[in-house]
Amino acid sequence: MRYVALSVALFLMTTQACAPRPEQGSQAAGPAVATSAAVPSAPAVPVDWRRVTLYDLVIPVPPGWEKTLDTVGKSDRAESDPPQILSFEEKGGADPAAARALSVWIWAGWSVDDLVRRRFVEGNLSFISQATVSSAREVREVIGRASWSGPNGAGTYRARHLLIQVDATRVMDVIVVGPRVSGTESEPGVDMRHVQEIVAHNVQSLPGIACPRTRSTDASGVITSDERTGIIDSTHANATQVNDAFVMVRRGASVGQSVGVEFRQLGTSAPATSVAYTVTAEPRPTPAGLRATPWDGAAFKLGVKPIGFANSCWRLIVVGADTNLVVQIGP
Repeated sequence: MRYVALSVALFLMTTQACAPRPEQGSQAAGPAVATSAAVPSAPAVPVDWRRVTLYDLVIPVPPGWEKTLDTVGKSDRAESDPPQILSFEEKGGADPAAARALSVWIWAGWSVDDLVRRRFVEGNLSFISQATVSSAREVREVIGRASWSGPNGAGTYRARHLLIQVDATRVMDVIVVGPRVSGTESEPGVDMRHVQEIVAHNVQSLPGIACPRTRSTDASGVITSDERTGIIDSTHANATQVNDAFVMVRRGASVGQSVGVEFRQLGTSAPATSVAYTVTAEPRPTPAGLRATPWDGAAFKLGVKPIGFANSCWRLIVVGADTNLVVQIGP
């Protein structure tokens, strides 16, 4: 839970207008990017690590680590294409509060240069520095500062971002932070920086997969194209997650209401061209601590199993009307 809160806090900081002042002598667009002539080889993935496939990316993960968060980034402003936020955390230790963790943000429709310039240098995260990392692929390091407070005190820590152009249209941001030490500005330890570098330099994008799944959200963080029907959290699921469900919300829906839904395949990877059934709304109260929105009150669970064909893409039709929502089923 510690890192879940951190991911949300960091996203809020990167979406608020609190631009850092350029250092004296730098241009308005930010400080110059440091470069290095030598290009070292990527750090090897240890043999005991596993690889997980999420959002068409193959991500190396240390042994004993588990995914603890998988959600669309939310902020206090509408995002045309918010990041998908993943968190991985070390499990099984004697002290869960001291568990190592890292966060992975997947940004679609960005280049590394644009993301660094608009989100960090001209934006928001208490920016400290940026540098180009010597690598066979485009990697950028950004250092920022964040503050924390709690029952055990208060302090600041530094967040280290490694941003990688994983394919032509997506950037992955791998983030580690310093521990919470009261009264001290902490930095990520050497071991966590090493884990971060292995992940960043060895992530791979699956070839040949293109699905225009919907990512745009409204001010409430609901994924929607028409402001009438939306999906909570994510429009992506894996074929192995057959017991999972997309959570659909509709403005004005009530508990017990039944609607007809249809998934129409985009492409030819699945044997079915369409799948249709009826679903009934279940209670969905406003989450604790959040403001009520027009989406609250009821939700429809759309099971993954009927469309759980690997690498397939589906458009959602509700009561005969196209919602312009597209969901994707991964490997």
